[in-house]
Amino acid sequence: MTTQSLLIFDHDGARFGVDATQVRESVWLPELTPVEEAPPWIVGLFNLRGQIIPVADLHLRFDHPARRYSTGDHVVVLETDRLPLGLIVSEVREVIELPVDAIQSPPQFDAAVPGAMHLVTGEARVGDELVTLLDVSRLMHLPEGTGLIEAAEQPAPAGYFCPDATPAERALFRKRAMALRETAADEEGSRLGLAVVELGGEYFGVELAAVLEFCDIAELSPIPCCPPHILGAMSLRGELLTLIDPRSALNLPPADRGGKAVIASTSTGLSTGFGEQAVGIAVDQVHDVVYLRDEELQPAPAALRELCGVSITGTAPYAGRTMTVLDLPALLAREEWTVNEHV
Repeated sequence: MTTQSLLIFDHDGARFGVDATQVRESVWLPELTPVEEAPPWIVGLFNLRGQIIPVADLHLRFDHPARRYSTGDHVVVLETDRLPLGLIVSEVREVIELPVDAIQSPPQFDAAVPGAMHLVTGEARVGDELVTLLDVSRLMHLPEGTGLIEAAEQPAPAGYFCPDATPAERALFRKRAMALRETAADEEGSRLGLAVVELGGEYFGVELAAVLEFCDIAELSPIPCCPPHILGAMSLRGELLTLIDPRSALNLPPADRGGKAVIASTSTGLSTGFGEQAVGIAVDQVHDVVYLRDEELQPAPAALRELCGVSITGTAPYAGRTMTVLDLPALLAREEWTVNEHV
């Protein structure tokens, strides 16, 4: 059976898919530099480790009204044999393999118009959702002579790509842009990639190497004979995984579970029901992805080490506060967290 690899993402309540082989990476939306002499749907540029990436607004690309950007938005960086292009999306969902025969051709309302170019190449049902598939090469089609790369070297025009952003949002957008601009291979190799999550009003960093994805917490099914930190089992694309509340291990007061889950890879022997290799960690929010230099990671204070033991790697500054960096494998390997599936 022939399949196609697709990256699925959400954008303002609609679900889209693009050829995953043409996706370089996904990053949190950074500050964008405005650019002149570009199509109206190119809303700015950013520097991705030395390469200038023009960024498109899908709303404007479809001739819809512009919308306000948020710090929760992502940029999916697409690349073919043409100029790379970033696409602003609300949330990156997953990469799937879809049978080619499950993709239906979209309706053509202007079939009689010669030379009409369509961005939509198909429609497919994934789970309970209808996904609109986009043609990456057509999304990336730019008029000749726009001079995007040359424009990036000029001073930015007056204004800001998100003029109604708060000062805190602007500072976060700018910090992301500065982090993405780093080019030195030795610096990049020595950086620690972290997902910044929130629990009980506190910031925690989770090493990206252990993270498979982020998702909303769906309806939970209780698991009998489990300790309180096991919240239950949730279905993720038809597979069951165990959802864990880390508050007790981090000496945080009990609270209602958050709305997001960090899906992490683990080899601790936990019975997850998801290939024995994944577990969900309930958090309140997922804020950001950051890359720390060695000198930014500081040893954890003695009092914090006493509270959390080997579950803590250290601390680092984030958004004017202190972020605790978790050793997720050590956290998941805690003996009292092991579930005896034979009980």
